[in-house]
Amino acid sequence: MADRERDYYESFTKDIFETLKKMSSNDERREFVVQTYENLYEKLKAADMGGDAEVPRPVSLDLDKLREDLGQIRGIGGQRLDEIMSVIQKHLNAAE
Repeated sequence: MADRERDYYESFTKDIFETLKKMSSNDERREFVVQTYENLYEKLKAADMGGDAEVPRPVSLDLDKLREDLGQIRGIGGQRLDEIMSVIQKHLNAAE
């Protein structure tokens, strides 16, 4: 990390910490964090993608629920379900 970036990062995190410290309620803090994330997301989207492209957001996936739902499909037995879940897990791990 370059010196300029490090200075900006340290100043930015100090400012956020001080702002959060002054807030009196958890709801107020939560709203601040959400707003900060959304603003940063929009700035990055505009800077990196020319402003119009969609930036992929993280996906939440319950593997147990997915396994259960896939198991309900007619014709998918236990062994095939294990193979499918293995492929899904492999791709999720590759994305990290």
